[in-house]
Amino acid sequence: MEQEIRQLIGKIHNHLCELNPDRINLLEVCKAIGCELNEISKLAPTPQSLIKQILDYRILAFSEVLDFEKYESEGAVDSMIISGQEIFEHFEQLSPSKYIFVFKLNPELYQSHLTQLYGFIEKRLTDNLEKGILKNEYKADLDKSLVINKYIDRIKTIHSQAYSTSETYSFANIFSNIFEDYLEEVATEENWHYFRKRKQFYEAISFANR
Repeated sequence: MEQEIRQLIGKIHNHLCELNPDRINLLEVCKAIGCELNEISKLAPTPQSLIKQILDYRILAFSEVLDFEKYESEGAVDSMIISGQEIFEHFEQLSPSKYIFVFKLNPELYQSHLTQLYGFIEKRLTDNLEKGILKNEYKADLDKSLVINKYIDRIKTIHSQAYSTSETYSFANIFSNIFEDYLEEVATEENWHYFRKRKQFYEAISFANR
């Protein structure tokens, strides 16, 4: 997706998230974010297609954060650590609480989006698990299906309405905890201790760059 389009969708998403409308009026959206109607209509000619674009934008953000292939030179543990830090940096684009308005406007489309998202995350976790086992970073005797299903169920839970609407809910923190629990379960003892040290290192870098 071109950068200009991503920026436009980001503005629209932020506006609708704050407004939490019962319906979408494209002219009102244009006026609110300071753009011309043809800029939006070329991208999404109808309110429903605009919602689809916003959800696709979220899938794209997740795909970039969980793109373990870009960490090909890194081990399975480091890939998870780096992805966890990127979730913190991009939580505004990823948090389910930022998409409650979509559920209200089109529950079926939002559910379809979640099904796609869960499938995508499951594939990424499976790839990471197999890489970790192959490189002897993870335990060899793991029940892979059981492990993956366990953590996908936890990710589904944090997308529930109860979590998404909670004022005390922190998507980035909970997602990070899921990653950490996953690594504690699958990593060998040596690589679990390695994770703890590297996590502190990456957190220090992330903090210094803010």
